Amino acid sequence: MIVEKIKQMDSKAISLKILLPIILLIVLIFYFKAFFTIGAYYERTFLVKKVAASDNHYIGKSKYGDIHITVKGLENKGSSAEVIYRLPNNINKKYIVNFKNAENWSSGIENIEDEDGNIIFEGEYQKGSQFMFDKDGEPLMDYADVRVSLGLEAIYSADYKVSLKSVADFASFANDTIRGEYKYLILAIILFFIIAIDIKYPLFFFELEHCLDVRDPEPSDFYITMQRISWVVYPIIGIVLMAAAIY
Repeated sequence: MIVEKIKQMDSKAISLKILLPIILLIVLIFYFKAFFTIGAYYERTFLVKKVAASDNHYIGKSKYGDIHITVKGLENKGSSAEVIYRLPNNINKKYIVNFKNAENWSSGIENIEDEDGNIIFEGEYQKGSQFMFDKDGEPLMDYADVRVSLGLEAIYSADYKVSLKSVADFASFANDTIRGEYKYLILAIILFFIIAIDIKYPLFFFELEHCLDVRDPEPSDFYITMQRISWVVYPIIGIVLMAAAIY
């Protein structure tokens, strides 16, 4: 009986050793799929990009409701692009962005029209630039621009205004990016790497720190206790950093 129980325990231990790496691998696959998802940020909400024929859809959900931005037009294959905003509280806006060069949208825009065909912006815009300039050479700063630059939260009320810079950026696909933030992921990987070394070689960092000033150093009980605590705390911090990288 005892031998059978030991065999069962060994069998369970082996199963866990096989199962845990498989679960970890699956989690990492889903994580990196989310990390490298292509889309764009709008009002601090990430919108996933989906392409259907000549339409580019940016879809996401903020705490106020669904956001759906559509860009109609193929880059460098036409003189204009239509940008449609469907925002929370039934806010719907449509704009037409006319480009200077139909075969090279990076050369800048001619103007922006509203849904009634009225020209609401004429001036200079370059893909990737921080500011737009009106026809008099003055930087364009509307209410929405100020709110975005200050990092203020969007409130989708009746008087909500779409930033014209946002319209030009979406039309030019300047906002396209991956979801993840590399800086947080790199910090998490470094932290996991350090912990892995510390667990595999518990005295490595201790001896590295004291090898030049102490002969045959030995860690105190306090050091060992704090080291054991760090083996739990640091991985949690790493997981938090990985989560922050995709939110």
